Amino acid sequence: MAALTRLIRWPHGLSARLLALTIAFVMLAEVMVYVPSIARFRESYLQERIALAHLAALALEATPDNMVSEDLQAELLRHARAHAIVIQRPGDVRRVLAEPDVPMIDETSDLRMTTVFDLIGDAFRVLASDGRRKLRVIGYSPQQRDVLVATVFDEAPLRAAMIDYSGRVLALSLVISLITAGLIFFALQWAMVRPLRRLSENMTAFSAAPESAERVIETSARRD
Repeated sequence: MAALTRLIRWPHGLSARLLALTIAFVMLAEVMVYVPSIARFRESYLQERIALAHLAALALEATPDNMVSEDLQAELLRHARAHAIVIQRPGDVRRVLAEPDVPMIDETSDLRMTTVFDLIGDAFRVLASDGRRKLRVIGYSPQQRDVLVATVFDEAPLRAAMIDYSGRVLALSLVISLITAGLIFFALQWAMVRPLRRLSENMTAFSAAPESAERVIETSARRD
């Protein structure tokens, strides 16, 4: 038990403490960058799904009665990776692509009225979920800002993409932390720790034999 306590105790020595603090502060900075970036990643993913849904629904406009065959409808939905798509223009009727049995929607995200805090909260809810939910996202098409698009899709691909992105950010953060901590560690060793250790050793040697001229500290060219 005593050995375990010593392992988890705050590191001894100025060098070890500086190294630990540097790593901790760099990781904290990376977390502060990660939180809005994962929210932005999710928002970009949803915008891409809206764009795909709009492109798939454009096939309806090529038909005189805004209808397509069941096989073509299934193919369009498969390419858009959606269960249902609804598009609406100002003053126009809605155009719909949908599977025969559209699953029940578990959560709706309206990108027309979201704040930064909403995006952050929604992103972490996706990460904390099991990926089995069915999501509906509503927003304007990136290609045509007057076209309103709603699409229903599975949460699992979104969650998998966010986890993959988080893993890459974590790996990059660790590399940056180790490199930064190493550079600062060696810089402080050269600039501060080594001179202080030399000064302490000379003071100890001088106190043991103050009459010896060999124990007198020789000054260097440093002004600090």
